[in-house]
Amino acid sequence: MKKILFGLIPTLIFAVSPDQGLKDYQKKYSMCQEKTNYKISQCLINGNLNYARFRGDRYSYRKISTNKIKKAARGGNIYNYTMNLMPKTQRYTSLKKYMDHLYSIKKEYMPPQFKGDEAEDIIKIKKVFNLLQSAHLEESPDITPDFEAEVLEYQRRHGLAVDGDIGPSTKRELKTPIYNIIRKVKKNLTLERISKPKGSNYVLVNIPEFKMHYYDNDELVLNMKIVVGKTKMRTPVFNRKMEYIVKNPRWNVPGSIYRKEYAHKSKSQLKKLGLKYNSEGKLYQPAGPKNALGIVKFLFPNKFNVYMHDTPVKSLFNRRVRAFSHGCIRLEKPVALLNELGYSYNSKKNKWITLKNKIPVYVEYHTVWVDDEGIVQFRNDIYGYEKKLFSKAVYHPASAPTAQKPSTKKQNPLELF
Repeated sequence: MKKILFGLIPTLIFAVSPDQGLKDYQKKYSMCQEKTNYKISQCLINGNLNYARFRGDRYSYRKISTNKIKKAARGGNIYNYTMNLMPKTQRYTSLKKYMDHLYSIKKEYMPPQFKGDEAEDIIKIKKVFNLLQSAHLEESPDITPDFEAEVLEYQRRHGLAVDGDIGPSTKRELKTPIYNIIRKVKKNLTLERISKPKGSNYVLVNIPEFKMHYYDNDELVLNMKIVVGKTKMRTPVFNRKMEYIVKNPRWNVPGSIYRKEYAHKSKSQLKKLGLKYNSEGKLYQPAGPKNALGIVKFLFPNKFNVYMHDTPVKSLFNRRVRAFSHGCIRLEKPVALLNELGYSYNSKKNKWITLKNKIPVYVEYHTVWVDDEGIVQFRNDIYGYEKKLFSKAVYHPASAPTAQKPSTKKQNPLELF
């Protein structure tokens, strides 16, 4: 039996010995094998996402022709064909290894329920840390410095307030059942599988992390906090190449924002906000210290009109959850990025720069990933994509497949395995 654990369902079987199970299993196997292998490979290679349920560009993700997958299934080479298309990146292989680890501990994983027995809760919390963080804590009710250090580490890994206090948010995270953790990892494995390969020089924005990372020659040279779109004005998932930098930009207020926030205001009110109308009757904000775009913006032309920019409202970077923008990406340290790209900020004049070397910018959505230090990171699903994008039938954790009695009901081939 060949089996692989890729996060689609617990066991994906490409070749099954036909003498297993009931007498009619061989017939069912021969009828469904080709179709089943195609369905499984299709989900592994292209994902099983409902792209209509998210704000973004379908072409940000890999898409292999279904005809090519069907041809491999008919030719009996579907296993090797699928394996060759799996990512070889450290992010993917490390997360895949972590999911295998989760399956290995699922029977002994017992999260605390916080029902009043503090001693029992501490023991269970320590067990969670030992299993998930490879801690080596003695599973006793004693609160030790090592235990307190692991609490802080858990909070860092889950994007919680790193205060050492096992408060409501930390308790809620600790109570998560193992199957929910597995499901979350599976969905993110899918996103890793279908993400387009990146080169050695690129910008990566991870929306749920509220961070931007800049890689040069495959090395992380800069990362910073960001502010992303509100839940009703979501930052889209897409990738484009950065082509321009604008120093001291003026802000031309988009029509959608104008109608919602400024159309009802008087000229005197707008003046207090530093806004004025141009000769064509369009609202704009001149360059200056109060300009909404700050002192620099980075353009990677796209249909969403989304870009990265500075902001005069620096206080929002002190927040843990930073979803406040109209969709654009506000940068904590824009001048640092400007410098890394080979430019400096030395004038208050408006200036457009056309980049000689265009930098790919990937705006992605990962709620679980392995960071550059090899640590598995978890974040909240701020836009609800874990429910909106994925098929429950495929991504719901299930027990290992067992032989079933024949049924006259027509089955989805995926359900057979």
